[in-house]
Amino acid sequence: MDISTLILLFVCIVNVILLVFIFFNKDKERSWPFFWILLLLVLWQVTELFNVAWLMYQDKELLLIGVQAGLLPALYLAPAFIRLVFSLFGKCDEISKIKKTLYLLPAIIMSGFVFTPYNVSQVIVSGNRFFYVAGPVYWFFATYFVLLMSYGLYTLARNRRTSGVIVSRQITYIFIGTTLAALGGLTFNILFPIWGLHNLYYLGVNSTVFFSIILTYALFRYEFFDLKASLYKSLISLFKLFTTGLIYYIFYILFHDLIKVDFNNIHNVIFLLLVLGLSAPFVFNAMNRVALALFINPDNDFKRSTDKIVNILRSSRDLDVLLVKLSKEISKVIEYKEIFIYLSKKSDLNVFYQVFPVGERLFNKSDSDLIKHLASHKKMVNRAELDYFFTNKMLLQEMDELNVDTALPIFYNKQLLGLLMIDNDNKLFSIQELNFLKDLNKYLDIAVGSLLLHQQDLFKKK
Repeated sequence: MDISTLILLFVCIVNVILLVFIFFNKDKERSWPFFWILLLLVLWQVTELFNVAWLMYQDKELLLIGVQAGLLPALYLAPAFIRLVFSLFGKCDEISKIKKTLYLLPAIIMSGFVFTPYNVSQVIVSGNRFFYVAGPVYWFFATYFVLLMSYGLYTLARNRRTSGVIVSRQITYIFIGTTLAALGGLTFNILFPIWGLHNLYYLGVNSTVFFSIILTYALFRYEFFDLKASLYKSLISLFKLFTTGLIYYIFYILFHDLIKVDFNNIHNVIFLLLVLGLSAPFVFNAMNRVALALFINPDNDFKRSTDKIVNILRSSRDLDVLLVKLSKEISKVIEYKEIFIYLSKKSDLNVFYQVFPVGERLFNKSDSDLIKHLASHKKMVNRAELDYFFTNKMLLQEMDELNVDTALPIFYNKQLLGLLMIDNDNKLFSIQELNFLKDLNKYLDIAVGSLLLHQQDLFKKK
């Protein structure tokens, strides 16, 4: 079993696992369009695995049928992708029957020529590899696949700005995954065979792993990591790994070339392994300190701001000072456009007035779906998630009118004491930012409630 077969088997297993995951996922409305795409990919890869078996047994007839059969699931990948694209915008039912027919008709027509010389006319076996001679149907398939996939990508790009922030982020990931897989398939499975290069065919089939993994991540999440921060952390990790390896390489050169230690001797090898094992944690920890000194760690920003907010909430005895410091510290982590804080009136707990920045706006619980929702659910509400899951349209409409992207309730003794609202300029919060806001919400409940009670006690004493 060569490297190409091992890669193919690994990719097929990954796709099968993803297929099972999607099948048992609860979000059927969004998962089924992608399920059919992944099923077609698995069928395509299974035919390739069978072809490896026919090659081992040197059965050219079955090998020819297997190579021809590989085109059958591939024919319907592009129409399935178009269905996935329109499902993202909830427009599958709006596609007319004429358009659906036009999308599928070429694939249906070409299906009749799959097991004919018009698809693959000949298979040539050379050692542990095989090559095939593509027929004219391959040209039609190449044109059809490229045109329909390009139309799908164009539709994604055109609708990205007008979509909700979560769908917009999903489109970005889908665009990346589709582009990588399409380029691999186009290059290794279509263009190279047409030009007479067949020995890299397996790379085209395996490039679909980018598509399946990236799209599964994109379609089955509604909270995403900050790409820039994640990439930056990866670069820091690579730097630590590279510098650690470089140190040990220098150590090896020093002993091998200068001190003339013979590492063909088993005792010297054991000594080297012991030195590596005992020193590796210290060397890696030292490289970690160097990396932290040279680079900015995004995770430390969140932790540092969380610790500062805890200190602010614990030490402040003046509400106005507390709110000013709080807003400044939040701005170091989240580049929000505006932030508003409301507290309930002492005389009427159902009426909330704006305390930061100081304003005259009032909210009555009976007239506000946002306050009712926060009072009943007792947790942060995110406008992007409301829009994505099509839940509570009245609440979504109110948050749109207020230009509020998220709202945090402030509770004390099971009573809604206030709320903190953030206008993030309609940008999607990353997972790191959402976790930061959740931590903030926990500390905010206790601190603001305690501070208000402290101020009430001072007022009574006066």
